[in-house]
Amino acid sequence: MPLSLSDILPEEAVEALREYLNHLVKSIDLFRKSLRLLNEVRVGEARGLLAEVVKTRNEANKKRLRLLEIIDDTRLEPSVKEDILHFIKRLDAISDNVKEAARELTIMPYLEVPTPIRDGFNKLVDLVYQAAGYVAEATEKVINGEHSKAIELMSKVLEIEEEADRVDVENRGKLIVYSDSIKPPTLAILIHVFNRDLENAADACAEAADYLHILATTWLQIEMIT
Repeated sequence: MPLSLSDILPEEAVEALREYLNHLVKSIDLFRKSLRLLNEVRVGEARGLLAEVVKTRNEANKKRLRLLEIIDDTRLEPSVKEDILHFIKRLDAISDNVKEAARELTIMPYLEVPTPIRDGFNKLVDLVYQAAGYVAEATEKVINGEHSKAIELMSKVLEIEEEADRVDVENRGKLIVYSDSIKPPTLAILIHVFNRDLENAADACAEAADYLHILATTWLQIEMIT
């Protein structure tokens, strides 16, 4: 049988990883819903969800720190430990970029952003949510040693990242098209930074999938050798 994450990590680490991913995906979903509430001019409810994003991310961070502590105390092959730590680092990059986007949303006069650009933001955050969900699913498969299924899910993440690249380019193009109607000029800067953070979150999902792929294929190679 192929090695799985649960074969080499303590049960507490596996559970911390699961909880970390659950909180991560939940925070993105809350952020996604807050955007939709803003589009519906339900500003108070949107602000409430943005506060929940921060709270959920803080809970995720606690799980991440505990996970790192356990891994640090666990005897692992150095190369495997390094790949696991890189994977966790990329998960944290997803979280960081969503956190930054949420922070920008609290200061951006969002309803003054042209509707076509807001539509593009909705597409991009939906893609980030889908990609993060697939990363979480793929991780669960690797935990259980279902490497082939995990690799299929990782491929979906990479496809989503390519679509996110396309939407990112479209959004930047819209920023030029609607530049005359974006007032004040500082709003254009906020739009650009917000779009960049969402695109970076999608990129981080793909990078996390890459590291997970390395782990899974390494373990599959071990299985064939043994």
